[in-house]
Amino acid sequence: MKKGLVPLLLMGLIFVVAPTAVVLTYAMPYSDIGSTEKGSSYGSIASIQQMKEVNSPSWILSGEWATNLINKTKTDFNHTNPAKFDATFTMIMLSGLARHQHQISNFSLTDLHTENDTKTYSGLATITMKKGPLTNVPIEIKIINNNVISVWLEPIKVENHFGDSPIYGTVFTSKDLEGKASIGATK
Repeated sequence: MKKGLVPLLLMGLIFVVAPTAVVLTYAMPYSDIGSTEKGSSYGSIASIQQMKEVNSPSWILSGEWATNLINKTKTDFNHTNPAKFDATFTMIMLSGLARHQHQISNFSLTDLHTENDTKTYSGLATITMKKGPLTNVPIEIKIINNNVISVWLEPIKVENHFGDSPIYGTVFTSKDLEGKASIGATK
């Protein structure tokens, strides 16, 4: 083999094969979505987080989210119909160590704006951490082309636990949701 090919194959293994295997093995993308709520959207968390200290990918995040924000305006929400965003995801080091879970809940919308094909929902949320839940964490949720989700949590408030980049995932289409029943039925 050529000398430069080995590092390239190794990087492919680390950045493509390993995360995909973890997502396919450990993600439960439809486990809590058995009964879809009218007007809600769902999706998966599938992200690799980089920590400044090591300047390389350190953590794999895998899970699911649900929201009623997509394709709505701020006036669509009130006390009886509040804006919602909830997520549950596993965080695990690339080495397979330090596996743990996080939940984002109690979202409250403070601002909404659209630029090109990106809708940005700003607000506050609660996130579970090792020492207990952190409340009133600034959060910014971006929906890009109705296909990609980006979740940014104020790094200082969460002690840089997720690095300094957003958590990414996908937005399920209606076709994705139609196929959810067949996942457990395959043999």
